[in-house]
Amino acid sequence: MRILRLTAGDIRFQITYGFWFLYAALTLIYLLLLSALPVTWRSVAAAVLIFSDPAAMGLFFMGACILLEKSQRVLQVLALSPVRIWEYMAAKAVSFALISLVVAAVLGCFAGFGPRRLAWALVGTLYGSLLFSLLGMAAASGISSLNQYLLVTVPIEMICFVPPALCLLGVKGPVEFFPTVACLKMLLGTETVWYELLPVSVFTLLLLAGFAWLRMNKMWCCLGGAKL
Repeated sequence: MRILRLTAGDIRFQITYGFWFLYAALTLIYLLLLSALPVTWRSVAAAVLIFSDPAAMGLFFMGACILLEKSQRVLQVLALSPVRIWEYMAAKAVSFALISLVVAAVLGCFAGFGPRRLAWALVGTLYGSLLFSLLGMAAASGISSLNQYLLVTVPIEMICFVPPALCLLGVKGPVEFFPTVACLKMLLGTETVWYELLPVSVFTLLLLAGFAWLRMNKMWCCLGGAKL
């Protein structure tokens, strides 16, 4: 199946350029940090770490990945191949989600998550990874340098991270229905989030998927400076 081959290719690409090595090193640092905290703090700290890094890695690294593929003419080749845009996007999202899930599982087990809590944490990680990966694709599709990507993603990061931070501080109200808040609540083991915020979460993913597809389609048609 083409999408499986694309996903395997993305994973090899990530390994070649050190994405997996980087997250192995970061995971070790996170484990050392958690081990230095009191046992009663580890659960919440692990949830925050998973949310702030592994779950959000699609936003952090998607731009670098797409820029590398542009510079190596990989995207130009794919644009002329039978590969469809949604297949490319799905492979990218799945490959980044795999790294996120592995890191989240390691941190969750170390922090003492029970089976039910760990399952919720992995669901939250998957949701967050897909959310941030789609944001990363939409942002990266129209940029040509890493500096441009950083300028675009900083405001996105602020919008995504401020509402969960407010909720951790006890702020109530409309901010609780923000998509990234739903992600954090799942990581914290709040099971009621499933039926409280499921419609908002699904709608957000579908909306972002459509928007990211439109942005990627525009880039796909203009690769090499001319419309294909």
